Amino acid sequence: MTDSRLGVLAQGYEKLVGSPRVRVMAAAIASAITWFCWAYWANREDPNQALLSGLFQGGVNFITTAFGSALLEALYNRIGDHSQGRAMCVVIVSSGSLMMMLCAHWLASTPNILLTVLPVYTVVILYCSSYIFGLHKIKIKYETEEVAVQ
Repeated sequence: MTDSRLGVLAQGYEKLVGSPRVRVMAAAIASAITWFCWAYWANREDPNQALLSGLFQGGVNFITTAFGSALLEALYNRIGDHSQGRAMCVVIVSSGSLMMMLCAHWLASTPNILLTVLPVYTVVILYCSSYIFGLHKIKIKYETEEVAVQ
């Protein structure tokens, strides 16, 4: 490839990565695929049940990643001014995600619910915490920079 074509590709990539919608959808798709595979593996003794558990886990993770990210932003804007508010954002969204996962696996009759859900929930807590930390970092950076007025 020529340098000019690489430059055009790099600009396109930057536009995609700079879009919050694209970032959220990419994270949701990656989450669905990853946790589908995990749920399938965790319930592999019964292939039919493993497939159903994987589909339920992948679907729940797609939904909770997509909507959870938007909910984190909304909650952060309302209660994220202090550390207790930021912690509550993580608790609210991660608890909602846990409830959705447990209900979905109960409906799917997943045999190994704890093995299927606990690793995912650990990652959900880390994701929510890092998302809130990132929002707070952006807010502080924006508040400390001077904005030029024309």
